[in-house]
Amino acid sequence: MKRSANVSLLALALAAPLIMAAPVEAAAVPKGTKKATVVKIVDGDTIDVRFTRAGPVIRVQLLEVDTPERGKCWFNTATKRTAALLPVGKATYLLADKDPRDRYGRFLYYAWNAGSVFVNRNLVRYGYGKAVLYKTNDKYIKVLRAEQVKAQRERLRIWSGKCDVTSTSTPRPVASPAPSPDPPSGENDPRFPTCGAANDAGYGPYRRGVDSEYDWYEDRDRDGIVCER
Repeated sequence: MKRSANVSLLALALAAPLIMAAPVEAAAVPKGTKKATVVKIVDGDTIDVRFTRAGPVIRVQLLEVDTPERGKCWFNTATKRTAALLPVGKATYLLADKDPRDRYGRFLYYAWNAGSVFVNRNLVRYGYGKAVLYKTNDKYIKVLRAEQVKAQRERLRIWSGKCDVTSTSTPRPVASPAPSPDPPSGENDPRFPTCGAANDAGYGPYRRGVDSEYDWYEDRDRDGIVCER
């Protein structure tokens, strides 16, 4: 009996480091979301979905994010990013705000994908679109504006002053914003086992003293940045 107890204690001791090192799971989607299936990606901020297999297809405008229009710089890149985050045929989880539709009759939603990635926020954070307020739908506008500050500071995509390779028009130069402390983001990104996994999911980089996610990963070159892409 004593030998069995010792073996159990040894097994627990060996497992403890693995438990401590296990990544925190991505936060679940908020309460109140409705599950739908992605039918079509119209552009970077517009998708078609249906809530049931035999139900009607409805057009959804993603709230509080505005991606470039067709024919403009970064249109194709933003559209491809949304297609990667919300693959056709896969589930999305949609959350309404105060006003259910816009003046064009499109349904207004925040969207999460099957991996719990907040799609609206991801598009703004990595420079695929701007944070915009669709009055009176303002549930996440402070979060998205904070993410836009980061994208502007890092001159990502639409803030780079350059066109993506698939566009032909020339954007107006974007001046670098004056350094200023980031407003609080309101929530953390999901935690991944490695920076490579975070990058594959569309997250990173993180800066020491700026992003709380920095402390989750090893800064091997000690340059104050982790999960560089």
